[in-house]
Amino acid sequence: MINRSIEIGLLLSFVCLLGCATAKTIIGPDGTVNQLISCHSIEDCYEKAREVCNGPYKIINTSSQTSGFNGNTSSEIKLLVKCRK
Repeated sequence: MINRSIEIGLLLSFVCLLGCATAKTIIGPDGTVNQLISCHSIEDCYEKAREVCNGPYKIINTSSQTSGFNGNTSSEIKLLVKCRK
């Protein structure tokens, strides 16, 4: 019973993360302000970056990770961007 509850909780967390894009301000060692965008599709990342930057931005770095649970897979993409003014 408890294992089933854990599976359901993880599945709900997985579903919640789909389509959600988040942004976090990152200050580099030289004081440069960048945005770390996390998402599950590159289109969502690009959209969130445009939203956070109010327009143009430059991609500084990218990374991605794929994981699986119980036959389901999930990808997480991260973009480090610098907003252009």
